[in-house]
Amino acid sequence: MRMGTIKSSWEIALERTRDVVADRENLEQNQFTTEGKKLVSRYLGDPDAGLEELLERFDGKQAGWVRDGVRDALLSNLTLPADEFALKRSRRAGEGFRAFSNNDRKLRMLLNQLEQFFQEYLGERNRMRQEVDRAYEPRRQQKEAELSKKTGQRVQINPQTDPEYVGLMRQQLMMVDDRYGQVLQGVKDELIAMSA
Repeated sequence: MRMGTIKSSWEIALERTRDVVADRENLEQNQFTTEGKKLVSRYLGDPDAGLEELLERFDGKQAGWVRDGVRDALLSNLTLPADEFALKRSRRAGEGFRAFSNNDRKLRMLLNQLEQFFQEYLGERNRMRQEVDRAYEPRRQQKEAELSKKTGQRVQINPQTDPEYVGLMRQQLMMVDDRYGQVLQGVKDELIAMSA
């Protein structure tokens, strides 16, 4: 039996605790990243909350982990808005990057462009809805006439309940979302670069 291949119980214990230490740090990192995400929830829910002030109580490694959580949460809340409420949330999420930016002028310019982009997106969604409504209207009238003839009673179809209309609307809005989503991802990449 060779002595070099036999490990002492001390060596085995050290190897096992090395993994535990790494796991403990990973656990701590996850806790502080989650704390950062919670800070963003508080920031987005309270118009008087300042993200910079919320971040001040952390330092060292913990501050870095919290900032990672904040950055991730801000990015996930920066979405294409479907309505006014979502627009306000996305706008506030964008403003949250002030806590990271060392170039306020560039950030302000980017946020102004983002605001115009969101308004354009909402306008495009509205135009697309109107186009789908116009394109579907003759089909709706035809279906109503056919059903009325079949049943002997006047039938009215609500487009929102017609699978054909719903499918057409979904398809058209997805095309708009895909196009604008690519641009939004570019803005997010810029914000990540500014906050690194």
